[in-house]
Amino acid sequence: MPTKTTTAPRNPRPNPSMKCGCPPCLKKYPRNPRTPVPIEEHAGSWEARYTDPTGKGRSKNWPTETAGIEFLEQVRTEMRQRTWVDPARSEIALCAWHRLWWPTQTGEETTLDRDSRSYRNHIEPHWGKTKLYEFSWLGIQTWVNGLHDANGGPLAASSVVKAFQILDRMLEAAKLDRRLPFNPAEGVKLPRMKKKHPEDRRPPTYAQLWLIRANLPDYMHALQIVAQETGLRWGELAGLRWCWVDFKSRRLHVREVLTEVRGKIKRKAYPKSDAGLRTVPLTGLACRVLRELFAEEPDASTAVSEPIDGLRENELVFHGRNKKSRQGQPYRAPIRRSAFRRLWIKAIKAAGVVRMKVKKYWAEEPHPETGRMRKVEKERTDYWPDFHDQRDAYASRLHDRGVPEVIVQEVLGHERAGKVTWLYTHAAADFAGQVLAALERKKAGGNKPLRLVVQSPKSGVA
Repeated sequence: MPTKTTTAPRNPRPNPSMKCGCPPCLKKYPRNPRTPVPIEEHAGSWEARYTDPTGKGRSKNWPTETAGIEFLEQVRTEMRQRTWVDPARSEIALCAWHRLWWPTQTGEETTLDRDSRSYRNHIEPHWGKTKLYEFSWLGIQTWVNGLHDANGGPLAASSVVKAFQILDRMLEAAKLDRRLPFNPAEGVKLPRMKKKHPEDRRPPTYAQLWLIRANLPDYMHALQIVAQETGLRWGELAGLRWCWVDFKSRRLHVREVLTEVRGKIKRKAYPKSDAGLRTVPLTGLACRVLRELFAEEPDASTAVSEPIDGLRENELVFHGRNKKSRQGQPYRAPIRRSAFRRLWIKAIKAAGVVRMKVKKYWAEEPHPETGRMRKVEKERTDYWPDFHDQRDAYASRLHDRGVPEVIVQEVLGHERAGKVTWLYTHAAADFAGQVLAALERKKAGGNKPLRLVVQSPKSGVA
């Protein structure tokens, strides 16, 4: 008895069309009043069918049979190599992908807070509604160039790099999650950080710091003096506790800091890095100021507490202006960087030592009435000197006293001595003054420097 033979279905197969005149299409639509001229080959689209790794049947239409065959060969290759990506998974918008991706991020609270603000301010307004498959290298490169303040953008080169790194991590995670076949941010060229002029990098002198302190409120004088006499960072000063101040041996131990995340101040068990755990000597001026400050606060506590015990404001060395609670007891709030910055800018302006650079840029923000994104011209002002520049002034002072560079590195809590090296070679050097002194010495008839004399073989002297 003969067996019945079956033929495999055609793949890709032609999609029946009323506009096509091939035999299958004419058979499908025999009563079309506008029957086209009969042809041998199908002139419509072709449906390429395949099964994904999960067993789900899929299909995609192509204009020609050749294009459909090439697509199926590519899909089969990707299936074998385990590189196939579901196109539907890349149709998610970046803002929706961020909600899935962000909970997987770990790190310091301050770093996460900075990345969150950078995403909200610079990434989401521009890319929030863009689907993952719509990202392109050219679009990302154009966006990066527009962020840089050299092109009228709102950010300096270092901030542009941080914003790009967040977007790059998101797209790389989408690639690892099999939502994209590649990372479109790969190969984007980032702006270079411009080096500051040596005069702009030179730290303030102690005479300038004295003028600044004279224009600060009285209750901030102790903070500014200890900063210039120890070179501590802001977080280390804000988190300094009386238990870590050793008046007998004139030492100050850095063991913890205060951090401010989304307006909330918290204690952090360790400073910025392992090098931050250090002991700093106290000069006579710093020691005297701290003793006077301790004497003015009879309720100050020298108890040793842990970060899990809370802020314990009465253990802090520095705090804001004294206030009284409803019970009439003194209330000592931790000092905030933003509040002190306003006082610092006002003081450097009043002291006449400020240098300001105003930069204008264009930023996107929603319209208050329509809610549509629009470009608004804004400006940003950079001030010199900054509070952090007192660390550089302290390092320059140690250089003048002949303290070895490696010791300065340890006292300042640097893991690398790059910035300390620059200060040793540039910050404290008055090149113009040295040249002027040499010229004035020659004019006054002082000791002349030795001249190089070369003997000539003919005359004997050159």
